[in-house]
Amino acid sequence: MGTKIYRQSRDALRMLAPGPLALVTTMYHDQPNIMTAAWMQPLSLSPLLISIAVQPSRLTYEFMTKTEVFTLNIPTVDLLSAVHLCGMISGHEKDKFEATGLTPELGVATEAPLIAECVAHIECEVRDRVSIGDHDLFVALPLRVTADDEAFDGIWNVDVDAGRILHHLGADRYAGLGKAYQATLPEDDES
Repeated sequence: MGTKIYRQSRDALRMLAPGPLALVTTMYHDQPNIMTAAWMQPLSLSPLLISIAVQPSRLTYEFMTKTEVFTLNIPTVDLLSAVHLCGMISGHEKDKFEATGLTPELGVATEAPLIAECVAHIECEVRDRVSIGDHDLFVALPLRVTADDEAFDGIWNVDVDAGRILHHLGADRYAGLGKAYQATLPEDDES
């Protein structure tokens, strides 16, 4: 192990953030939008709630506030260029579906489009919104969840290409999980 050194407080965000990222889709007045997001988390099992943090200047924020629905589309490493581009350009200026070549599909539970190339989709309804610092935390109920059966069978199957979902490390750095580990416990010797 190397030497542990002092880091700036902001680095705590990067240390916690390498969870799977999503392409968040929204739709308002027939205008679709995509936003790359890494700040998402489960919040509750009962009721089942998840959350996403969105900065108020984003077009996604405007559409989520007006429609109270969105979809989390889970991309694999094959979509790295499109994912990065969606995080770099503004939906105020360009249609991100056109710019990236991603394919919109009709949502089933909401008007927010699905992205055909993604391996999983979580269609959500906003239940609450809390302003926290420079972002708002949208608390949402998953209405419909679908996933490629090779990629996800209750856990991500990172041993196949379909299950290699993207994680954002910071700036233009991403990672895909490549190997799964299974924990074992020592056997009870008191039998």
